[in-house]
Amino acid sequence: MPEPVKPQTEVATEPVVEVASRAVPSKSAEMPDQTKPLEETVMEPVDTRSTTTVKPADPLTPTRFASTVEAEIMTRQAVAAERKRTVDIYDAQEKLKVDRSFADRLVKEGVGLDEARRSLIDEAARRSSSAGEIRNHVVMSGHDERTTRNAAVENALLHRFDPTAHKLSDAAREWRGLTLLEMARMFVESSGGGVHTTRGLTRYELATRALHTESDFPNILANVANKTLRTAYEAAPRTFQPFCRQVTASDFKAMSRVQLGEAPALDKVNEGGEYKRGPLGEGKESYRVETYGKIISISRQVLVNDDLNAFTRIPQLFGVAAANLESDVVWGIITANPNMGDGVALFHASHKNLAAAGAAISVATLGAARKSMGTQTGVDGQTIINVRPAFIIVPAALEVTAEQLLAVNMVPAKSTDVVPQSLRTLTVIAEPRLDAAVNGDKAWYMSANPGQIDTIEYAYLEGQNGVYIETRVGFDVDGVEIKARLDFGAKAIDWRGLFKNPGV
Repeated sequence: MPEPVKPQTEVATEPVVEVASRAVPSKSAEMPDQTKPLEETVMEPVDTRSTTTVKPADPLTPTRFASTVEAEIMTRQAVAAERKRTVDIYDAQEKLKVDRSFADRLVKEGVGLDEARRSLIDEAARRSSSAGEIRNHVVMSGHDERTTRNAAVENALLHRFDPTAHKLSDAAREWRGLTLLEMARMFVESSGGGVHTTRGLTRYELATRALHTESDFPNILANVANKTLRTAYEAAPRTFQPFCRQVTASDFKAMSRVQLGEAPALDKVNEGGEYKRGPLGEGKESYRVETYGKIISISRQVLVNDDLNAFTRIPQLFGVAAANLESDVVWGIITANPNMGDGVALFHASHKNLAAAGAAISVATLGAARKSMGTQTGVDGQTIINVRPAFIIVPAALEVTAEQLLAVNMVPAKSTDVVPQSLRTLTVIAEPRLDAAVNGDKAWYMSANPGQIDTIEYAYLEGQNGVYIETRVGFDVDGVEIKARLDFGAKAIDWRGLFKNPGV
């Protein structure tokens, strides 16, 4: 009996082996065991046949193993594809600002990725049109990060130039210790999707590439130069602004300014009588806007030498120069005393705005000047227009004298030295350019408020208020070119709002 059972114990599973080992005696077993009842002996083949039936399902057979591995691989690929579809659908939903529930439905229904994207775009367009607005639904990945980085670099450079005016932001702290060339290297390597490398480049080659690749570094340098130039321009003193009027020129053609006179006197109208027509008196002055400019270059030597002043301090000086140019033009009108539209000088006896004899600033001379301005007549030469002075304009040599005379807290020793309150309301404007004119350190002026009557008018080209900046990557030079341009013009419009005393 043991011989037929032996092959079965080799292929049976572990539980069957245990049964076989208990039911089948070994060669060393005692013979009396063979006298067991027939039922027990007959059961052995039944167990053997049942265990033999599981042999084809053995996972170790080559065919079964290959099919199992293939099925597992397909399952993993399907899970990965589904996971990617889900992630991409939710990513598109976030970018297009569509409700999460809409994306949940697409994921749950098993909609394909391409179809899901089309559905999300249609849903975003529907919501936008229903809200009555048109928006760009394409969100550029990394745009915010790029903008933040560029702003941080600008802040770090401006802080390095002027720590007091430009506080260091948190994002700029990682850039403040880098040289210009180190910054340039990082921008070159990150441009073009990170495909550029700077290995093996010399300092000069790196500087050249930084200024000529598609990186943002040239634009950052130009922005820093622009900001320092504009800040300096706006901070520069322009003392003419309070008593002059600003306008805008639409083009470079000559602008005609009509000097409106007073309305004609009203005539008595008798019962049943007719109303008489009366024209407005007028004069005419004309001028045009002129263009002034200069080009600043930021070369590769700036980067190699780490010369921050090249695009901070130098543009700052150009900004001051632009503001000074405006002052030169306006104050040049005062000192040059040009002819007006009637062919007579701005300050002239026939205009009744020039003192007959020069005199120092005093209560008496200020009173005489105020009288002359108050008794000015209109264009018709008859109507009194009562111009009231608001400013006293003096050279730097007379600034203290004028301030002492008009000081509110000064207590005069004699009643004759009392300054009337109406004169104390005058605002002192001191301008050093007046000192350089002939007898300029002695002459002084008065001006009305430009809201009451025209005095001097200055104009900028429309859309170009103040100094305007343009930048480009240079071809003639290895670097960035910054063009500072100023479109500006000025002209005295009405002599009745100004008065001059030659002084002594």
